[in-house]
Amino acid sequence: MMVKSFRMKALIAGAAVAAAVSAGAVSDVPAAKVFQPTAAYAAETVFSQNNGASGFLTGRYDVQAMAPAMFNWSRESRFAGNTDGTLKWQNDIRTTPQNGAGAVIDGDGTVYLHSRDGEMKAFNPDGSVKWVTGNLGKTYTQSPVLGTNGVIYLASYDKKIYFIDKETGEILTTVPLSGGPSSETVIGSDGTLYFSTLDNYVHAIKPTSKSTWTERWKLKTNGVVSSVPVLAKNGTVYVGTYNYVFYAINSGTGQVKWSRTTSNAFKGYPVIDKDGNIYAGNQDGQLYAYTSTGSLKWTFPLNGFSSSSPAIDHNGNIYIGSGSGELFSISKNGDMNWSFYTDGPVRTAPLIDAKGTVYFGSDDMKVYAADANGNELWSYQTDSNVVSSPQLAEDGTLYIGSYTKLMAFGK
Repeated sequence: MMVKSFRMKALIAGAAVAAAVSAGAVSDVPAAKVFQPTAAYAAETVFSQNNGASGFLTGRYDVQAMAPAMFNWSRESRFAGNTDGTLKWQNDIRTTPQNGAGAVIDGDGTVYLHSRDGEMKAFNPDGSVKWVTGNLGKTYTQSPVLGTNGVIYLASYDKKIYFIDKETGEILTTVPLSGGPSSETVIGSDGTLYFSTLDNYVHAIKPTSKSTWTERWKLKTNGVVSSVPVLAKNGTVYVGTYNYVFYAINSGTGQVKWSRTTSNAFKGYPVIDKDGNIYAGNQDGQLYAYTSTGSLKWTFPLNGFSSSSPAIDHNGNIYIGSGSGELFSISKNGDMNWSFYTDGPVRTAPLIDAKGTVYFGSDDMKVYAADANGNELWSYQTDSNVVSSPQLAEDGTLYIGSYTKLMAFGK
């Protein structure tokens, strides 16, 4: 394999992690019973959506979890990987992820993953099955999301949002949707869930207990929303559509603040830096950088379509995959640090660990790990395209999925 490494400043190991959780991170709804895991079932450090360079609005995710969400955070893990590419276990589970959807990890190491067979599976850290909940909708798969009250939120292709008890797999309630979801849910600072549907709407609903909810607003866009909504610290929701438009939306009212039109569709999800700048890949082969007011800062050529979601490290470097088979590291000024070549499109969202190692998958059926300078550390050949984005557990185990398997790498 050819690897190119250029002008990359070494990442500083160990991203800073929030040391405390504000009172705003717990539900203020009297009817909601807030789940408080014991120390034995919590990660030693709390989850934070932000590192030193990112600017996401802090939502009511389960911060005791190791990785409560796939998107709407920097994707720079507080954990260091502990693997040389050795496969610990794998479990047959068929997925057809949208936008690199994949697994989330609870504080006790339980791994949750949605399958194309309409099942939500909970795996113990050793790969054994903890529980299975069926009849959740088939075809495309979304990432589950872990809230603060012991509830898993899952957007399903059968036009429902499921509220699921994370301990038992019991379905607590369902939210009927006007169309199949085109994104997973993301959680706002007051617990509001934001998501999009295939009938061109962006939605905001607020859970009022583990089994009840109210609609706040919904916004009709110009086409199917093709990216996961993300929330900036200033309360703006950002989404892109298949009809070439990128939207900035007021999260409180659902009103459009501004929109910008490009030459092709946005996929994946944007990332946000600490200054409020937004970075989003496009099917026209460009990475777009917008200011919080919608001014175009710069574009970067990705040498092919982009359906990968980016990650941002604590130095402000952006990592994103391309249909050319490359993973790029790009500075906050729009200059290339390095590119890493694979033999197939890179559709997964990369994950950066606390040592600066970057993990991702490719349509060449391999899982990759590259160091902070873009040099290959290891790769692993699977039996199908690697399309689910990676996550890290506290013990350094790497979880990533192909069309047919969930794989766990570690020592």
